[in-house]
Amino acid sequence: MPPFKDEHILIIAPGSQTTLAQLGLPESFTPAQCRVSTRMFPAEKKGEWEPLKIRERKITRHRNHVAPEPAGGDTSMVDADGAADGTENGADEEESYFEEDPTTEEGAVYPIRQGRVVDWSCLFALMTHIYNTLSPPFHTPILIITQPAWTAQDHETLTQFFFEKFKTPAFCLMDSALAICYAYAAHTAAVVDVGYEKCDVTAVNDFLISDIGRGTALAECGGESMTQRLLELLSTKGFTRDMCEQLKKSGVCEVLPPDSALPGEAEIEEPNINPAAAASAGANAAGLKGRGSVGDASATTRGGAEADEQNGEGREGEDNEGVLDVASIVASGKTSEFLARKEREKAEKAEKAAAKKAAQEAAAAPKQTKLPNAKRVTATFHYTERRPLEELNSNGKRPQENGNQPDGEAKRPKTPELQDPTENTAPEAEPATSPATNGQSHGSEATALIRRDVEVGIERFQAASGGILDRTADAIHRCVLSLPEINKRAELWDNLIIIGNGSAVKGTLSSLKSTSSRSSPPL
Repeated sequence: MPPFKDEHILIIAPGSQTTLAQLGLPESFTPAQCRVSTRMFPAEKKGEWEPLKIRERKITRHRNHVAPEPAGGDTSMVDADGAADGTENGADEEESYFEEDPTTEEGAVYPIRQGRVVDWSCLFALMTHIYNTLSPPFHTPILIITQPAWTAQDHETLTQFFFEKFKTPAFCLMDSALAICYAYAAHTAAVVDVGYEKCDVTAVNDFLISDIGRGTALAECGGESMTQRLLELLSTKGFTRDMCEQLKKSGVCEVLPPDSALPGEAEIEEPNINPAAAASAGANAAGLKGRGSVGDASATTRGGAEADEQNGEGREGEDNEGVLDVASIVASGKTSEFLARKEREKAEKAEKAAAKKAAQEAAAAPKQTKLPNAKRVTATFHYTERRPLEELNSNGKRPQENGNQPDGEAKRPKTPELQDPTENTAPEAEPATSPATNGQSHGSEATALIRRDVEVGIERFQAASGGILDRTADAIHRCVLSLPEINKRAELWDNLIIIGNGSAVKGTLSSLKSTSSRSSPPL
């Protein structure tokens, strides 16, 4: 094969949700030059595909038609419903045009599901779109990163398409697990690729893939399973799938290590007490209590009577003192001054109590904020949703329903502030592009992104509680123990590589390693 320059090689790595493409061989772990969604939309013609949703819009125009006057005395023919020459005949005409909608997923077709190709026509259209987007030079070699679940027939179909479609001078298919080992410079490793709906576990020995015991396209082990688990736990609290997906991608969602207690559920363990010692101690205590019960009761009775007498005398003295004070104050004629002094003392006491309470809250606030996420019972994340601009007020917020606050009290509308016309204070809107309509409405709705804070409890720690870690750990054990070279199994455990967007949830890597090492059999 003739040599090719590194900057002329086209690399395409298709996935279930995202396809990466790069023109040229960059350094390892360099972000891809092109990142597109692995989906296409059916075009107007059957068998053709479009990268974006194409919507048809209709416009109703009102045009004024003026009939020309006859020239040279000739008579003119008018329409059956027209008027005499020189009159205006209005007619409504409906025009159609097409526009792209980059934000919707309506009608999208995903050619790859759980690592397997389910629609070849759609996949070929996606490859053509990526090739045209990067626009490589003529005679460009192509490298395709394949999924472990693809069969030999799938490889043959892809090879035939690229050679016939793009006339490429060189074509290569490389397994994703092998490409990962080259990126990490590890000749022997156990690769765990956690994807959208599946998980792949592969053992690589001296840059050779071991097909024995390989776990390909393991169901219910990907990131979508975590989203569905969160939706199952939070659906009763009004959470939607989109909210659970954003919660999973936020920083407050975390996978705790195995056998770790959730915040707020840890109970204080009572010390272990010998039953015999407890029984003997209880009997002695009961005996002592029984022997001293009469004396204690009498002492208690006498003490209570004395306390009542003292309290009674104190209360009587206080009452008498109050009566004497009131009488003397009335006699002196300084009643208003006395009442004013009492009011000042009461106000000073209230101010001191409020200041003390504020100081206590201020002292407790830093302690609460310093708690790590794993110790907090509740947390808040930012949820972003796309809503029509018609639902927004002048401040860029959604108005309250019925104009009332949650507590039922009507809130006085805030006076709008004067804004500089040069400043753009409106929310980020992405209206649909359309041609000029001469002021006519064409029915397309402009939308904007709205961000609001949502509070969530300890359910954010249970994204992987549906057995995802256990199933993945079992697949790792089977894959490692199936390697024929027994002396290389320990090296596989040492070089355990976990990648994939499904493993990007905080704490997934450490929890999966802990689960795998905790139940790993001796080698």
